[in-house]
Amino acid sequence: MANILLVDDDVASIALLKRNIEEFGHKVNAVFDAKSALESIRRFKYDVLVTDFNMPEMNGIELTEEVLKLEQDMIVILVTAYASIKLVVEAIRKGAFDYLSKPVNKEELMLSIERGLERVFLLNENELLKKRLNSNDEDVQYRTSSIKVKAIVDVAKKVAKTDSTVLITGSNGTGKEVLAKYIHANSNRKEKQFVVVNCAAIPSLLLESELFGHTKGAFTGSVKDHKGYFEISNNGTIFLDEIGELDTMLQVKLLRVIQEKEFSRVGDTKIQTTDVRIIAATNKDLKNAISTGTFREDLYYRLNVFEFNLPGLSERPEDIIFYFEMFVNEIAGKNNKKDIIIDKEVKSALQKYSWPGNIRELKNIAERVTVLCDKNIIKKDLLPPAIILSGQNRKPETQDYNKRKNEVIKEFEVEFLTKYLKLHKGNVAATAKTIKFHPVSLRQKLSKLGINPLAFKI
Repeated sequence: MANILLVDDDVASIALLKRNIEEFGHKVNAVFDAKSALESIRRFKYDVLVTDFNMPEMNGIELTEEVLKLEQDMIVILVTAYASIKLVVEAIRKGAFDYLSKPVNKEELMLSIERGLERVFLLNENELLKKRLNSNDEDVQYRTSSIKVKAIVDVAKKVAKTDSTVLITGSNGTGKEVLAKYIHANSNRKEKQFVVVNCAAIPSLLLESELFGHTKGAFTGSVKDHKGYFEISNNGTIFLDEIGELDTMLQVKLLRVIQEKEFSRVGDTKIQTTDVRIIAATNKDLKNAISTGTFREDLYYRLNVFEFNLPGLSERPEDIIFYFEMFVNEIAGKNNKKDIIIDKEVKSALQKYSWPGNIRELKNIAERVTVLCDKNIIKKDLLPPAIILSGQNRKPETQDYNKRKNEVIKEFEVEFLTKYLKLHKGNVAATAKTIKFHPVSLRQKLSKLGINPLAFKI
């Protein structure tokens, strides 16, 4: 659907054009003179202008010049009962996209509009290519061996066919972005753009400009107009990752986009419309963020039309070996290695590890051992110390209560401490501060458990 402005001083002619265009699903506004057209364009964003040539005060070519000063990407189609080669050449030279003769043939008019919109789409695609976006031609699937996750994916495929907003929750590395891509790939928007925006990675002031765009002079350094993601990805999908980190001011603007499908560039009052499907994701507890006042409750319920909570890898153990083998085969292929063999001890150690980094951590391990393995055999000694130690400390259960209690405590300590040592890359002082443990006591504890902090500096 496009926003189209009609300009003609002939009431009957404009009524016919309006009816014909609306039959094709476009939103149409009509005015009867050039001055009103310019006022409307200053207040509202249009994709296409269809204007008569002969009008009082300002003709169609003069209007085209003025309009393109305001909106250089607007498609302008001129209509006149007095077509001539000279007029056509002059109109195109001034920036008009097309020139039609009265009486206007409905099919010709719609073909001209569609061609103009296709040009806008190609220009926007070019803008998107400059912005480091994810490619749409990836193999978009959500592979899983987990019955629990398969049920989520089945529902997601049904939701994909709607335009409803979606909230995906879960710990880091559980595959939230992959599920978002899967929803887009199974939607009616799959041929349009899929835009990924990490709300935590971009400062708030810059993020507002990236999402909504800005005008020339809106702030220091803004030397020209800038289109935002919501403008250039019209009819596509935006994936807002780490939505819980969004500034409260931006939360208000996002709420307006969801409710009204409207926004304004930074430094501008002109209303723009967008038909973008929003998928958001977070590893935060948004209900807790609402209670602390850092996240708007009304925005939460607008985003949470459908919520999918992706379980961590420890809650879907059947996926551990499934993903590991899949990643190993993919990485082996990229590195010209064939027929990789995975030792049984490796699989056993992987299944005993808690995977705090989830699928992302598993993929990193798979890449490491695949690249380092000799004779195409992945052996246990290639695994990081945290995984080897975790496996070593899980022994068959004993019937001796005190012995079993000590084993469980030791298992917990190894798993807990290796998790935070890995997080802080073996820095004992930083780890001690995080877990509220005295550094000297922590070093003694690590020595007793046989954990070498240096092993986590990799």
